[in-house]
Amino acid sequence: MKALVMNCSPVRNGATADIPGQFKAFIDRCTPWCNTHEPHAALSAGKKGYVVALRTGTSMRECQRIFESIEHFYGHLEVECCGSLGLCSVEYKDAVEQRRDEIIEFCNKICAFSEE
Repeated sequence: MKALVMNCSPVRNGATADIPGQFKAFIDRCTPWCNTHEPHAALSAGKKGYVVALRTGTSMRECQRIFESIEHFYGHLEVECCGSLGLCSVEYKDAVEQRRDEIIEFCNKICAFSEE
C-alpha cells in the first residue's frame, strides 16, 4: 500500500472563505517537514494527496479557494495533489446521500492508487 495524505476542510463564510483555524494550526505544526524550513525533515518521496471541501453554500468558488490553499501546503511538503472533491449545498447529512455516486467514485480513485 502506498502512503496517502487526505485533508478535509469545512468552508466557512463565503465572504472570507479560508481554511479554519484548527487546520491552520495543523499546517503550522507541519513546518519542520516543509521545504521552506531549513533544515527540514522531509517526508519520504512519492506521497499523493487528496482534498475534500464541504460547504453549505452553493458556490464552488469557495471550495476552489480551499483546494488552492491545501495544494499550496502539499507543495511545501512535496506531496503531489492527485484529486479534489468539493461538496456544496450540504446542510444536513441527507444532502450527502444525493452525492453518493460522486463520493464513491472519488474514493475508488484513491483506492486504485493505493493498490498500485
